[in-house]
Amino acid sequence: MEATLTILYVEDDPEAFLYMKLILERKIQRKVNLIWASNGKEALRIFKREEIHLILMDLLLPDICGLNLLEKIRDNGIIAPVVVITGNGDEKIAAEAFKKGAIDYIIKDGKNRSELERKLNSYIDFACWLVNAKNSAGKFEYSKRRDSIIILTEILKHSVNGIKKTHLIYKTNLNSETIKRYIWYAIKNGYLQWRREGKEGIFLTTPKGMELLSKMCEIRELLVSNF
Repeated sequence: MEATLTILYVEDDPEAFLYMKLILERKIQRKVNLIWASNGKEALRIFKREEIHLILMDLLLPDICGLNLLEKIRDNGIIAPVVVITGNGDEKIAAEAFKKGAIDYIIKDGKNRSELERKLNSYIDFACWLVNAKNSAGKFEYSKRRDSIIILTEILKHSVNGIKKTHLIYKTNLNSETIKRYIWYAIKNGYLQWRREGKEGIFLTTPKGMELLSKMCEIRELLVSNF
């Protein structure tokens, strides 16, 4: 049975919120609870009292830039997937949004509703997967610390240029449940992020993950040179 996801839409335009609510109720037909925040401060208050599984966020808010809010969200340890929505496209802003941890960047033009529906389904699929991974990780006893570090390093190494989950399972030779738990750990700690690309999406090593990977390579070289 699919759990109900709580989605927060940070948007100062009530018509845009109602439009999104209509699509989710009539077209997506998934178990979701859509909450509205009209500004950044309200969104941050909601995070303190609600468990949010997916965040849709307008770039232009009355009290804060969406990119700055995204940074605050991550600084507060909130790992829910974030989708940045704006009225016009800008590749530089999109790149900055991805750098700060957004999983996608979409243009709010109302011209292609079927494309929006397809994207929303993919976001919800990933949010469901992440909730499942979190629940699974809570019951998981990690193996020997050395083995866990090796597994995490391998996952980050294979994800440097982006990789699908199915390919990651093949590359690491881990089963789907085990890799789910390690991916959850990597996302929770900011070493890995998911980005919508194609039907399945891809996992990418973050700058923080690259730093960890570099340190692990240095340690390996040190161990080799001393033995």
